[in-house]
Amino acid sequence: MPNHIETTPPRRNGCVMSVLYVLAFLFVLVLPLALLAYNVGRVVFSPPLIKRVVADEVINSELLPIVLEWFSQRRAQERVDMGEALTGITEPDIVLLLSYMDRADWRNVKTEVLTAEILAGWVTDTVDATYAWIDTSDRVPPITWSLQPFKTRVLSEHGVAAIVIAYDNLPPCQQAEIDDFLARQAAVPAGTEVLYNLCHFPKPWEEDQFNDYVNALEDVVANIPATFALTRELQQSGDDTQGVGPEVLKQYLRLIRLLYVWAWVVPLVLWLLILTLGVRTAPQLGRWGGVPLVLGGLLAVLPAVLYAVLITSLLAAGPLSEVPPVVRTEATRAILRLAAEVFRPMLIQAIILTGVGLLLALLLFKRQPATQPQLAESAAPTPPG
Repeated sequence: MPNHIETTPPRRNGCVMSVLYVLAFLFVLVLPLALLAYNVGRVVFSPPLIKRVVADEVINSELLPIVLEWFSQRRAQERVDMGEALTGITEPDIVLLLSYMDRADWRNVKTEVLTAEILAGWVTDTVDATYAWIDTSDRVPPITWSLQPFKTRVLSEHGVAAIVIAYDNLPPCQQAEIDDFLARQAAVPAGTEVLYNLCHFPKPWEEDQFNDYVNALEDVVANIPATFALTRELQQSGDDTQGVGPEVLKQYLRLIRLLYVWAWVVPLVLWLLILTLGVRTAPQLGRWGGVPLVLGGLLAVLPAVLYAVLITSLLAAGPLSEVPPVVRTEATRAILRLAAEVFRPMLIQAIILTGVGLLLALLLFKRQPATQPQLAESAAPTPPG
């Protein structure tokens, strides 16, 4: 009987096999995390991409009108709760006037006084200041907005058009409100300015009432500085020595940048160790090189497919839990748009790695040719019994 050809390589000792299994397990876990860290860093540290996405959301989406509508509704409710009246103030209240506006009105006001150039400039100033702040010892980023273009726009016919939009939302005056105005006017000397009630007066008072609001807007704009130090103004509301939020954010950004640069090294080193310790033949390359790559790639596919559901749930349960539903929906949509810049490329990368792993895994089915000593032994005649 001819001798059987032995094609199976010598078995490794149990210690090496245990190390290989541990390395393969770590590789499968680390690969998705490395892809995630790389893609998050790729997006976060791409200023042109951040500026483009954020500016487009601020300029073209409904996020800003929805937030302003929410402000209007809250201010209107405060007026009801506090029983506010105009008789106790010294000038027409622009904020009270704005409280009558809805989302469509805010959309039109935004078109009039907040041009794409103004908003894009504020986004650029904010993003550039934040990136420059990461490597400084400053507690908060020195974000400063130029308000001069905004002031110029408001003091033009566009500001008057915005007042028209708000003024047209005032409810018509009831006779009792007109009588109240006339009584207050009769109680002061002739020529004394008397404030109108917060309602739309008919003629002959309509033009004078409208001009009061235009003049009030001019007074408000005159008190707006040419620049607005956003973070400095926010600091004035509390003790600058307290609170760790900005510092934690800075550390997170530094960590993301570090992982973005070096995260790919860990899975690569693990994979090379696996190949060095476990691969001597083509089937072994399929087993130790291909199978972990397939498993790690498939594991990376999961968050890339389910990110929208996961992020929406996390935002609803955490940072946006106390935000009104209409604002939460629009804010979540904007965040998901930025997240798509992370997870869509990650999905493609995971699919490619899985495909490469499958090609390598096919080597498991490749038969190993016999070695030369084994061929010579099998070809030798069998001695007679």
